[in-house]
Amino acid sequence: MCRSLLLLPLFFLYAEAVLAQGSSPSGEVGRGLWDDFVEEYTSDVERAEEEDLQQHLQELKELTEHPLNINTATVEDLLQLPFLSEAQIEQIHAYIYLHGQMQTLAELRLVPLIDDATRRWIPLFMYAEPEQQETDKRLFTHLRHDFSTRLDIPLYYRLGQQQDAYRGDPLYHRIRYNLGNKQHFQAGLRVEKDAGERFYDSYGAYVMLKDIGCVQRAVVGDYRIGFGEGLVMGGSTWSSKSTPPLRMQGGMRPMTGMDEANFLRGAAVTLALGKHFTLNAFGSYRKRDATLNDKGEVQTLQTDGYHRTSAEWEQRRNVGSVVGGGNFQWQGKGFHLGATGYWQKFSRTLNPGSQLYRAIYPRGDAFGAFGANYGYTRYRLSLAGETAYSTAGGGWATINRVSWSIGRNYTVSALQRFYSYQYYSFYGRALSENSVPQNESGVLVHLQAEPLTGLQLTAYIDFFHHPWPRYRMTRSSTGQEFMLQGTYALSRRHNLLARYQLKRKENGDLMEPHHRVKLQWTCEPSARWRLQTTGAYHSVLGSNGFLLSQNACLTLRKPSLRLKGLLGYFNTDNYLSRIYMQSPALYSSVSSASYYGHGLTSVLTCRWQSSNGRWMLEGRYSLLHYFDRDEQGSGLQAIMSPWKHDLSFQFRLRI
Repeated sequence: MCRSLLLLPLFFLYAEAVLAQGSSPSGEVGRGLWDDFVEEYTSDVERAEEEDLQQHLQELKELTEHPLNINTATVEDLLQLPFLSEAQIEQIHAYIYLHGQMQTLAELRLVPLIDDATRRWIPLFMYAEPEQQETDKRLFTHLRHDFSTRLDIPLYYRLGQQQDAYRGDPLYHRIRYNLGNKQHFQAGLRVEKDAGERFYDSYGAYVMLKDIGCVQRAVVGDYRIGFGEGLVMGGSTWSSKSTPPLRMQGGMRPMTGMDEANFLRGAAVTLALGKHFTLNAFGSYRKRDATLNDKGEVQTLQTDGYHRTSAEWEQRRNVGSVVGGGNFQWQGKGFHLGATGYWQKFSRTLNPGSQLYRAIYPRGDAFGAFGANYGYTRYRLSLAGETAYSTAGGGWATINRVSWSIGRNYTVSALQRFYSYQYYSFYGRALSENSVPQNESGVLVHLQAEPLTGLQLTAYIDFFHHPWPRYRMTRSSTGQEFMLQGTYALSRRHNLLARYQLKRKENGDLMEPHHRVKLQWTCEPSARWRLQTTGAYHSVLGSNGFLLSQNACLTLRKPSLRLKGLLGYFNTDNYLSRIYMQSPALYSSVSSASYYGHGLTSVLTCRWQSSNGRWMLEGRYSLLHYFDRDEQGSGLQAIMSPWKHDLSFQFRLRI
């Protein structure tokens, strides 16, 4: 039975290749622009980044449901779009000021810094409509309901289920409901049960009003917030080194994803004080998961959200957290200045332990962080930075960046960062090698270029230093990272990508040089078909690993049906040379994993959508088989078989 299931993806890919050669569909059939955006935007994501990215994608998906009017969108609105730089935003506003409101998005061709790649994605999130035509200012008109539910069914048992260590069944289930219009009102509700949990113990809701008088946004419920460069509060954007460091945080956003840790719960408001001033205020109270020591002190704040075993259940919401703060922002003539601060009080004392790498973690029950951000954007030049101080250890941090656009085809950026090991912000999210902006200094230089028509180059080099010993280190450490990527359109239907990445980082007092190579060929033989072949190689300290994968996608408009398939083969010497790979996922999701050893993986997805766009049904089947072991995983998550089969279903209704 298992071997028969393994042959299904092979048959699917073979059938696609045959049909692609024998069919010649007439007419242009869309391929699903949102899916193409997700695939391109997340092409280099690693599993460690996936949790933050899932939330970010959910926020972007909500924006596609409530797109912005480019004629009335503010700077804060446009900062939500990850592919727009501050210089591009400034030029969009300058064009509207000089030439009047845009009648169609085609006018973006007249904006100097808006290149073809940017224009490709803008229609997903924005539209053009003269402001005077927007006459309906009532709160609760043109409301749309959006309901979705997802169920994951593992076709195997983990050791935790076999030993009755898990309190609940192995199913994962979530429900999400949103109500709102594109102008003034949004509300949402989410409920989730993880695999192994007994009941739905993760939930949240929000209500948001926007653009009502001086109130730009007001949220009651769950939300995320970020200002400046993210040193003090940085929870409203997602970034990686492969994208230009060209933007500041986008303010306050409602919490629409399923993250159980990185959000605030309470109320927040953004007020426009005249043309140039903005005031933000927020407050939050929520319970957090934590591991406690024998004295009842917090040793670690948990972020995974799992409550499967009795021990995990005892850690559930056992420490309270009160947060209050605000931000004041001024913008005018290309300049922006701002100040951000918050104060936090825990119901228990934080005592992270005596290990050397934990000695710089915050201790006590009351903490605060305060910072000032600054910047200037004019035509092709963008300068910005933030400097902050935290009470946790009495430390300072600063991040500063500069970007220069040389026409449409070249953008050079540089970023300098210094995060003292004494600095700590519980809500800081800024570009760093570590998971938080602490104990690091470095310089990043980034280049984005299109020297020839059809050829796009991206390169960066990053030097970083950690003065305090990290985990598994007994001394300070250094590292470097270099990446060069090129994509070339061989023709309108064929595209080639090549990437080389070298990362040297000390681990266990030993320098580990990681060499990664990726080659990818994308072919679109017709408007219905898309094929993608990928090869990846990873070498470190004499350990080698490689991966070969084949993706195929078929899209039909009548009926609206989208089929995707993936078949991947991997072979690595050990865990050190593991390889990351992305696989087809359900709508507005990302699925990435690391593979090591010798094995085969395959995925099939199917999506049907009604002609009016109201109904959507999806199914996903994934298979993983190892040739070199009889079990996989460890601890209670272990599976006592070389096979792993999963089924997922998702249903969505919009009215």
